[in-house]
Amino acid sequence: MENIKKQVIFLFSLCLLFTTACVPKNIIDDISLIQGAVFDVASDAGSDRGRVKVTYVCPIQRKGNKVQVLQGYGNTIKQVKTTTSLESGQPLASGQIRVTLFTEKLAKKGLSSAFDTLIRDVNIGNLVYVGILEGGGNNEGEKLLSGKYSTASNVAIYIKKMLEHNMKTGLLPNDNLYMQTFRYYRDGQDTYMPILKKKKNSIKVTSIALFKQDKYVGKVEEKDMFLFKTLLEKSQLDSHEFKTKLGYTIINNIRSSPSYHVHVKDGKPSFVIRVKMAARIQEISKHTNLENKKNVEIIRKDVVKNLNTDGAKLVKKLQSLGADSLALGAKFKEHYRPFQLKEWRKMYKDVPVKVQYEVDITNSGVIE
Repeated sequence: MENIKKQVIFLFSLCLLFTTACVPKNIIDDISLIQGAVFDVASDAGSDRGRVKVTYVCPIQRKGNKVQVLQGYGNTIKQVKTTTSLESGQPLASGQIRVTLFTEKLAKKGLSSAFDTLIRDVNIGNLVYVGILEGGGNNEGEKLLSGKYSTASNVAIYIKKMLEHNMKTGLLPNDNLYMQTFRYYRDGQDTYMPILKKKKNSIKVTSIALFKQDKYVGKVEEKDMFLFKTLLEKSQLDSHEFKTKLGYTIINNIRSSPSYHVHVKDGKPSFVIRVKMAARIQEISKHTNLENKKNVEIIRKDVVKNLNTDGAKLVKKLQSLGADSLALGAKFKEHYRPFQLKEWRKMYKDVPVKVQYEVDITNSGVIE
């Protein structure tokens, strides 16, 4: 009996060995990995209203930065992927997608359907980067993804790396699909996304798109992106230029942290946003004795004045657009139990918001 058991175990092990040997070694070579996608409104002459167009980019294995660009149309994004597979030599897999962009045209119509599809696709990870593609022409997605760029990476990885470093120490707030989803479904907050534009042989972040619910309604211009980030989150930035009485001054090694204070009276809120900022003077356009503490104080006061004035203007702009990007509604909800989202949206434009920057500047750095 013992010998029979040993024979059965031996035969079972042998079967496992041969079965394992039959598994393909390089399954990655048998599929097309989607690493980037651009969603757009279908503009083909025969398309029905509401159809979508999706442009995919897949790296060509062992070909450096060379890619394959595929495009398809459909009533739903799921359908587009299925029909696009018909013209691909290999099955399309979305498990390696790194970047997903929406055209301005689609964003202005509303992203609810496209966004819902992204969230529900179990093959797409939460760390995917999301953004808006600037431009109003046809085939913007194809132009972007099939472009030739001065980089060793393929276009999807190029965009991913560009967004990453601009979020780490640049002007972009930290973001990914997970954070987008949180903002999108949170009562009392509207989402925002970076806007990208194709140049000749490069891609640039030009601004930040602002949303009112699921529709793109305006943007934070490049000159105000610094302010937007400091109002949103605790951040560390490389440098920023300010105009002061002593000349144009660049401060660097900037560390900032915002705090929100809510006061509710008779069911109506008011807000104070305080931003603590520490930095050092790196460069100044005019010769100035920075050993003199009075000169440093003049620069500090001018920086604070500029930040408070421009910060208040930016908040007013968000309110006029009806875009609650700073989550004032969500913060009001935390302090007021009878909170009603519908009522908040009515009062948002007229809610008092005061911006106060507290800046500590040291005089170390390069002086010109």
